[in-house]
Amino acid sequence: MDFSGIYKNFFIASLSRLITALVGLAIIGFLTRHLGQAGYGAYETVLSYLFIFTVLADFGLHIIHVREISREPEKEKFISGSIFTLRLLMLASVIILALVIGIFLPYSEEIKQGILVASIFVLFSSLSQILAGIFQKYQTFYLVSFSDILTKFVQLGLVFYAVRAGSGLPAFIWILSLTAGIQFAAIFFLSRRFVRFGLVFDFSYALKILKASLPVAFSILFTAIYIRTDALMLSLMRPVSDVGVYRLAAKILEALVFFPALLVELTMPSFSRFALKKGDAFEAVFKKTFNILFLMAVPVVLGLILFAKPIVLLLGGEAFAASTLPLKILALVVGMVFLNNLGGKALIALEFQKAGMWIYLSGAALNVFANFLVIPRYSYLGASLTTLVTETLVTIAMFSILYRKAGLKPDIKRAFADLKGILKPERV
Repeated sequence: MDFSGIYKNFFIASLSRLITALVGLAIIGFLTRHLGQAGYGAYETVLSYLFIFTVLADFGLHIIHVREISREPEKEKFISGSIFTLRLLMLASVIILALVIGIFLPYSEEIKQGILVASIFVLFSSLSQILAGIFQKYQTFYLVSFSDILTKFVQLGLVFYAVRAGSGLPAFIWILSLTAGIQFAAIFFLSRRFVRFGLVFDFSYALKILKASLPVAFSILFTAIYIRTDALMLSLMRPVSDVGVYRLAAKILEALVFFPALLVELTMPSFSRFALKKGDAFEAVFKKTFNILFLMAVPVVLGLILFAKPIVLLLGGEAFAASTLPLKILALVVGMVFLNNLGGKALIALEFQKAGMWIYLSGAALNVFANFLVIPRYSYLGASLTTLVTETLVTIAMFSILYRKAGLKPDIKRAFADLKGILKPERV
């Protein structure tokens, strides 16, 4: 397989993500210093609450979209239109559900109003994700990256203005929603260069897609439960300032795990094609991708552990110094996420998504149960440790399934050999 197209898109998108990550960290710095622990905690409570409902609306459609248009390119207009329509209908349903449930939660009126405004952000960002699949297939993901850079700088400018104006929490949530709308508009018009689809609803095809995506949907939902419910449970069981401390550390994690997710997403079309054919092509792509992810993960994890305190002080100042230890714990989580991104997508490409669903269900159940036990006493430190334990067990289970069902196993020795070859190339 020729990795040049994947590497090109990965390099451009990674460079873009580096830029947007730095801008995003600057935005976090403005927010933490302007809103303080409680205010930033309220901001993150709004997003963590809606995140679960966003995952419900996703229903695995993004991954299934990439897989289907890669396998049946002659039907991509119909497939893209159908899946986009399904996502839109599901978004409308879950947003209404989120708003109704939010009324009865013991949140402040400011947080409840923030949930209402942030539902606009959920709508546009979720629709943008579906369209991103088109760029993955055509190996033009760099166009999505350019739109990311544009909207992130717009957000930074608006946040800077709002801070100077002394604005409160609602203004920053409005800014988030506005920039999500701008990004969707850019991605939508760019996608028309490749597929000029319209809204399509074919009942029989919708049932087929929903049936295929159901195990993926549950897997993503269960993943979301053990990734984000810790912050949600913190918001219900501890002071909102604890949410701010924990989420600052988690935000750094989220900024970094984009890179492995991006590489695996760009590899997904190849996974989907090779999974249907006999031969060693799938295994070759799997091992190559694993080695790259492993070599990326090691320095990232070590760097986070060694420089956790300076990173936290840079982003949040002394008021968020307590985020240092959670960040060191979550650094190990970053390493696990680098690898299980690959495991999860490989299971889907090989149509072992039901096995993946049970792994994620077990992880979610363990995480929620453990959080109920540890959060009341250990707060954000307990939440960090349960996340680490869950991610480690999920990763081990995932690669065990791939080995038993498909004979796939990593080749770490080869990864180090490749690295040695890069550092000390042989002379001819």
